[in-house]
Amino acid sequence: MQNLPLVSILCLCYNQEKFIVESLESIKAQIYTNYEVLICDDTSSDNSVQVIDGWIAKNPDLNITFIKHPENKGITKTLNELLDLSKGKYVQLLALDDLLMSDKFERHVAMLQNSSDNVSMVFSDAHLIDEDSNLYQNKFIARHLPYLSLKSQNYYEMLLTKNFIPAMSVLIKRQNLTDEKGFDESLSFEDHDMWLRLSKKHDFLFDPIASCSYRLHSNNSHKKKNVINEAMFFKTFIKHKEHVLARDKIFEHLEKLYLLKSLTDEHHIFYKHFPIKSFPERFIKYNLKPVLYKLALQLHKLLAYVKDPY
Repeated sequence: MQNLPLVSILCLCYNQEKFIVESLESIKAQIYTNYEVLICDDTSSDNSVQVIDGWIAKNPDLNITFIKHPENKGITKTLNELLDLSKGKYVQLLALDDLLMSDKFERHVAMLQNSSDNVSMVFSDAHLIDEDSNLYQNKFIARHLPYLSLKSQNYYEMLLTKNFIPAMSVLIKRQNLTDEKGFDESLSFEDHDMWLRLSKKHDFLFDPIASCSYRLHSNNSHKKKNVINEAMFFKTFIKHKEHVLARDKIFEHLEKLYLLKSLTDEHHIFYKHFPIKSFPERFIKYNLKPVLYKLALQLHKLLAYVKDPY
């Protein structure tokens, strides 16, 4: 087994004391044994550090690096720190409230070892579990896509519409991560931005067998992403502004903020990169009253119908 490539598991922890041991045990249970574990606690206020220290003390035979941040750095900076320390050919991301199936590395390493240079990673669906590790009926991808007929292919355009890939299901070729210069530290979350950047140049392999479990609970990122995404959505998608789907997705975000009267500088930045597509958009560009925009939209639709009623 030691002749097989090394897998680096980048583990992030923030106030997850209740779930840490189960998560780390799912690493220990891997059939594939050539891996290193890099853990960072990003300044938890609970007993996470003590729990991790205790588990490490009980597993002296494992290759573990544990970093304790004196102040919170956030997900992307922490991942880059762990990535810089890692040595594996393949990289696994794991929040210490999620779980891995015991055959994940065995199966995914084999898939990547037999893949072409045009492939950058493999992903699968994920089981959904609650705070007590009870399974929900649905799986992760079904909550994001109305269909499940996925295959190994290029996913760039699909990812421009929504992020449906469970981060803990992914195994990535380290070289492709370093080619991208790691994770974007200006963002709060790492996954969607990285999937977009990788898929722009590479295909992804899809494993039809769920390889992990994603935990839904009151304190995890799932509950907070919709709020945080409002602040970083533009930064993620403007990198792909040359694609019409990206323009549409950014505009959807911009229009939402505008109608909520929550614009800051987004409208100025958007129209610096994109031309106005219709008369009603002028009301957004100049941040005029949303009621005028709604009236302009109705007039625009009426004129379009008069021009071509069929």
